[in-house]
Amino acid sequence: MRLAYDVCLPPGDKEENLPPVIFLHGMMDSRKTWKYIAPAVAKSTGRKVYAIDARNHGESPWRDEITFDILAEDQHSFLTQHNIRKAVYIGHSMGGRTALTLALTHPEKIDKLIVEDMGLMDFRPSSRGPILYLAQLLQEALEQIPRDVDEAKAKQAIVEYMKPLFAGNTKASSKDFKFDLDMIPLKKENGHYVWKTNLKVIEDWLKTDKIRQTLQGVYMGDALFIYGTESFFKVNEDPRIPTFFPRATKLGFEGASHLVHTENPKRFVKEVSDFINNCSYVKSKI
Repeated sequence: MRLAYDVCLPPGDKEENLPPVIFLHGMMDSRKTWKYIAPAVAKSTGRKVYAIDARNHGESPWRDEITFDILAEDQHSFLTQHNIRKAVYIGHSMGGRTALTLALTHPEKIDKLIVEDMGLMDFRPSSRGPILYLAQLLQEALEQIPRDVDEAKAKQAIVEYMKPLFAGNTKASSKDFKFDLDMIPLKKENGHYVWKTNLKVIEDWLKTDKIRQTLQGVYMGDALFIYGTESFFKVNEDPRIPTFFPRATKLGFEGASHLVHTENPKRFVKEVSDFINNCSYVKSKI
């Protein structure tokens, strides 16, 4: 499979001979979510940066199967296709779970790992609440779109609905909230706006035991788990992180919810860049 992606180079195309940075988006999102973040990280780290659409999302191919293990193997194939020996992975939500799975199954391919607002829960029925809630919010957002509007107005309706949920009720600065229309993965289908995702396959994945995952292995490299203190994913309370990631560090963004990089883009860029550039980075040791 050939995944869709964008590439950002450091200013002047003077990338250093360092492992590239690869960004992975969350469920029902796309690589466009990194529109502001990717070039900023390329500049601050001097590294080549990729932003990739996962299978069944954005402009990447659709397939009938999707699991975290499959998503991780897609990334392993991407690295092989592009002759990348190892990379720094930064993943949000579903992308974070994909990245940490890759780190456990192919640790030699990971230079450093950054996971944004995702933990190591096994997604048994009793623990699927947060991810099902997120899927519900995304579906409710579509219902806010007025009839017979163009794509720009449809996307604006999505932004107006989502922004208060992820920033307006928290301590995150609304003026710093980066959520423009180009970042909304929306398309019109049979007269209705839908997310640019293979919704049928994703819904089947979320609502069945296909989403469950048995994690194995240990990643001994540097890992940073970023989370929002107001998020419905309680990453800070996850007891399994140090078992699989002994050198992991947790970093909470006070007042932020699930979309940490969108709610606090400037600080997000600074923190991930500091972590990438500084081997001795320590915030809150687990």
